[in-house]
Amino acid sequence: MSQLPPSSDIDSGFHRDAFPFYWIVNVYARYTQVMEIELKKVQLDVSRFRVLMITEQYGKASISQISEYAMTKMPTVTKIVGRLRDDGMVTTASSTQDARVTEVMLTDAGREKVADAHRLASKVFEKGFKGMSAAQRDKMNLSLAKVLDNLNDL
Repeated sequence: MSQLPPSSDIDSGFHRDAFPFYWIVNVYARYTQVMEIELKKVQLDVSRFRVLMITEQYGKASISQISEYAMTKMPTVTKIVGRLRDDGMVTTASSTQDARVTEVMLTDAGREKVADAHRLASKVFEKGFKGMSAAQRDKMNLSLAKVLDNLNDL
């Protein structure tokens, strides 16, 4: 890998290696490729994996919550949830607080699928962050959260 030019060089012209969004996009693209390959082993794709993991994290989640946390449009999440329901991995019900809201819950089969997928995802995570300390990962998370927060203020 080439040495990154100093940050001040960004002002004098575009240098891909000094452009953080280049790295963000490429890391995300490669992560998605690797995860698709790994998740295929348990008959999942990245979209279904995200929906299952979000639902598992919250116990039950509304379609709009899943859409927000997965950064996916609501109609797409609705289709994914329908497929997961057809596969017996989730159930859906109207919220007791607001009947217009559809809540998604994992079934036992869904919890098993999450456990299988989590084992595979953990291996990808470990490989991706090999050689980095927890402090480095934490600092990166804080930096990326700040970038996202800044972009959300546009």
